[in-house]
Amino acid sequence: MNKTITIRDVAEKAGVSVSAVHIALNGKKGVGEEKKVLIKRVAAELGYQPNAMASMLKQKRKTIAILLPSEEGDNKYFFPQIWQGIHDVIQRQKVNFSYLEFPYSTANHEQVRTELLKRIQGKEIDGLLTAGHEDVLSEEDWELLESLETKIVVIHSEKPGRDVLCCIEPNYDVIGRTMAELISSRIAGYGSIFIAAGNPKYASHNLVMRGFERYLRENQIYNMIYRDFSWTMDEINYIHILREISRPDVASCCAVFSQGTILLGRALEESGKASRLFSLGTDLSEETARRLKEGIFDNVIQKNPYAEGYLGLWALIDYFLNGNRPERKIYVGADVVFRSNIEMYQNKNHTALLLGK
Repeated sequence: MNKTITIRDVAEKAGVSVSAVHIALNGKKGVGEEKKVLIKRVAAELGYQPNAMASMLKQKRKTIAILLPSEEGDNKYFFPQIWQGIHDVIQRQKVNFSYLEFPYSTANHEQVRTELLKRIQGKEIDGLLTAGHEDVLSEEDWELLESLETKIVVIHSEKPGRDVLCCIEPNYDVIGRTMAELISSRIAGYGSIFIAAGNPKYASHNLVMRGFERYLRENQIYNMIYRDFSWTMDEINYIHILREISRPDVASCCAVFSQGTILLGRALEESGKASRLFSLGTDLSEETARRLKEGIFDNVIQKNPYAEGYLGLWALIDYFLNGNRPERKIYVGADVVFRSNIEMYQNKNHTALLLGK
């Protein structure tokens, strides 16, 4: 049986100390360049392979906090896939890391903030994964995180003015342009468009709208646009959407966010206009997938929430394990889903499709 080559074997062959081998092979300072070249050559000749698991176990255990909207209530139309991506990473990378999950909703903001702040003040948090639009932490809380040099990754949108490792999000401008191209290619120049445009204060809503409008302007497309800027799933907002798509001049409709897609789908069903309007939804929740299969929606733009969660947590882990600083902005791809290809996005198929596993 072949003998396993150890770091001591490399040290003896190169005529140096074990610590010198460790320093040279890990790219640290303390060994001259000639000696470093010698050590690397000897290690290669002997076929030395560092024990990655042992190296990891010697590192200080890191704690990563995850502060994101919960999977309950209206959040169920988007955030379950983000959490699934996160949990898949946690299953892969348990050694040397602890994970603290802080799912929040409007009902438990203060409770979640109190618990997380206690951990932050106790210097128990090394890294934080959160959404750029989160509103749990105060400005003072963020200043505390930065003063403690906590490593932060934001997903879904930027956190303006804050020092973060990176932001992982869809390219909202491209999504808006794609939606505009799909719609303008399917309706006449005199048909009006209704858009459930969401909250203009949310970058994930506003940037899609800007991309949509920019595409129309650049291509000299002048269809009338009706916009609805509500973003909560109240009955009064639903009634307004129902009334808007019932206008006789409306030829197409779309929503830029998941909850708006749910309300728009319901309005299309109850108005009987599903077969008469070209309709686009976003974010493939179970309810929206059903409506796509049934022809209520013609297409759905899938913004890749699974990859946001997966890559967001992995960026922190890779930084702590290997010192790899991610690109400041990482875009995840978005797809146009049809009835003909929806199976690729269901039953966990999207985990392979969207990450290229």
